[in-house]
Amino acid sequence: MKSSFDIDNPFFAFMGALADIVMVNLLFLICSVPVVTMGASMAAMYETMRILQKRRLQSAFHCFFTAFRHHFKKSIPLWLVQLLTGVLLFFDLNVASSAPKTPAWNIIGMVAGGLFLIWTMAACYLFPAHIYAGKTIRQALAKSMYLAVRNLPYTVVMAVLNSIPIVCLMLGTYFIGVVTPVYLAAGFGMTAYINTMLLERCKDICV
Repeated sequence: MKSSFDIDNPFFAFMGALADIVMVNLLFLICSVPVVTMGASMAAMYETMRILQKRRLQSAFHCFFTAFRHHFKKSIPLWLVQLLTGVLLFFDLNVASSAPKTPAWNIIGMVAGGLFLIWTMAACYLFPAHIYAGKTIRQALAKSMYLAVRNLPYTVVMAVLNSIPIVCLMLGTYFIGVVTPVYLAAGFGMTAYINTMLLERCKDICV
């Protein structure tokens, strides 16, 4: 009979995993501060979560930085493309939503919304699944979109989870104040943990 203080006790296993998620969340935030390194930081976070779920994680700190160094150079070009297009589309959506409700602006808003949806879907796979590795930017984007459509139900769930901070940012100060403490503590790490479980079930993907 196992003692309630046994390290294999489900409660302690849960608390240990939660501590690792909080640690990875903090490392992700710190390594994303220069902005250009956020792609490598995201790839490292997902790789660490994958190892955590397989119960092979010895040190979240060591695993994260090993993965971060490995993905650093390869991830930067694609991340900059993703960042710039994302900022541009976000700006266009804000402009279109505040513009007069004329047919022309409605069309612009729908086009920007459609492109932002495609951007969001591709983002579910680019760095979490290391799609960029060994591929050109065009090949990586095409592969990510193929996976997004191929695994549409999982893509929708991941896209919704990933979009929560963006939606709160668009809704205003109150919602930003509500979610900020959550994401500073564990929000990004928890999102990555859930998304990793979904990625493991996706078809035609090796993660």
